[in-house]
Amino acid sequence: MATTTAVAPPTGQEGRTKNSVLATTLIGANAFEHLYAHSIPLLAPIILADLGVNATLGLLIPAIRSIFGGVSSTVGGFFVDLYHHRVAWVLSISAFSVGLGYLLMSIAPSYVLILAALSLGSIGSAMWHPPALGLLARRFPERRGEFISLHRSMGSIGDAVSPLALGAFLGGVIAWEGLFTWDLPWGPISWRLIVGFSTVIMFTSSIIILLLLRNAGGAKPEGINIRERFDTNWRGMKDAFRGTGMWAIFTVSAVRGMADRSYVFLVPLYLAYLLEKDGYHVLDPYVVTLLAVHVALMVIPGIFSGPVIGAVSDRIGRKLIIVFVMALTTILTLATIMSAQVAGGYTPMFTILIAIYGTFNFSVNNLTQAAAADIAVGRRLESSFLGLMWGNNTLFGAISAVFIFFAVQWFGWELGFYISAAIYFFGLLISFLIPNRPQEMPQAA
Repeated sequence: MATTTAVAPPTGQEGRTKNSVLATTLIGANAFEHLYAHSIPLLAPIILADLGVNATLGLLIPAIRSIFGGVSSTVGGFFVDLYHHRVAWVLSISAFSVGLGYLLMSIAPSYVLILAALSLGSIGSAMWHPPALGLLARRFPERRGEFISLHRSMGSIGDAVSPLALGAFLGGVIAWEGLFTWDLPWGPISWRLIVGFSTVIMFTSSIIILLLLRNAGGAKPEGINIRERFDTNWRGMKDAFRGTGMWAIFTVSAVRGMADRSYVFLVPLYLAYLLEKDGYHVLDPYVVTLLAVHVALMVIPGIFSGPVIGAVSDRIGRKLIIVFVMALTTILTLATIMSAQVAGGYTPMFTILIAIYGTFNFSVNNLTQAAAADIAVGRRLESSFLGLMWGNNTLFGAISAVFIFFAVQWFGWELGFYISAAIYFFGLLISFLIPNRPQEMPQAA
C-alpha cells in the first residue's frame, strides 16, 4: 500500500536567513527562555513559605507546568510545520508569553493564581522548542546532535545563572556551609520584584527574535491546500512510527521526562526539609543559598558535557550513550537518597551526587530529540516530531509529579526518590530497543 510523505518546501525557500545568524539567535535566545524557568524549583519553597502553604503542594507546580506546556508543545509543533513561513512569529510570541506569565505571577495574590500565571509562562516556553529545534535539525543535518545539545547547553546557562542570582537577591548575602557569610550591597529583595523584572527581558527578546529571524521559515508557499497538507503531514507522522524504532525513542524520552521534571523539584524541596530538621528556616540566607547551589548544580556540569556527548553521538550513534546515561542516573538517584538516610540529614555527599547527576541531566533528551529528527529528516516534519516529543515528555511529567506528590504526602519525601529511580530503571530497559542508527521512514510509492 502506498504511503504519503509530508510536503517539502519548494527549492529556494530555505536559507533566506544565514545559518550563522539563525544558529546564534536560536541558541543564544534559549538562555533567556530558561533564565527564569529553572529558578522556579528554587522559588517553590520560598513562595510556599511566604504564603504559608504546605510544602508538599510545591509538587503541583511541575504538574501544572507539564500539563499546559505539554499540550501547547504537541499542537504547536504540528502547526509550525504547516505554517513554517510564520516560524519567527511563533518564536517571538513564545518569548512574549513567558514574560507575560511571570509578570502575572509577580502580582498574583494567591497560590492558585500563581499556578495559573505559571501555566501561561509554560505555554510560552513550550512553544519555543518545536520550531527552534526543528530549524536547527534541518539546517545542520550532519551535526544535529551537537547543535541540539548546544541549544540545550545555552539554556542550561540560563538555568544555572538564574537560581544563583536569585539566591543572592533573595538572601542579600552569600553563605556556604557555615564557612563564610558575604554581605552583599543590598538587603533581601522580594521574589515578586525579581520575577516581575523578567518581563522586561523577555519582551525585549521577543522583538529582537522577530527582527533577526523574520525570514527564517522561508517565503509563504503558494498554491498549496492547507487541508491537504494537514492530512499529508498527519499520515507522514503515522508512517514514522512503523518499523523505524520511533516508538522506543518516544517511550524512553517520555519516561525520562517523567522522572526529570519531578526530580528537579524534589531535590530542593527535600533539601529544605532536611535543613528544617536541623533547625534552619526556609527563608534563612544560608538555606536559600544552599538551595540555589543545588538547583544550579543540576544544570551547570551539563553546559560543558552536553555538546561533547551530542557530538560523540553523531559519530558512534545514540543508543549506547542513552543506555549508559539511563543506568548511571538510576544508580545516582538511589545513592543520593541513601546518602541522606544513612547520615540522618544533609551531608556533602548529597551535593556531590547532585553535581554528577547534573553532568548527564539533559543528555538523554538531547539524544532522543536528535534520534527522532534522524528519522523525520527530509519530510518537513522535524518540528512536528520534536513538538510531539516535548509534549509527550511534559504530559508524562505531570503524571509522575502528581503520583510522587501523593506518595510524599502520605509516606514521606524519601519515597519520591525511590519512585524516580524506578522510573529511570524502566527507561533503561526500554532504551535497549532504540536503534543505534536511524531507520528510514517508508518511502512514497
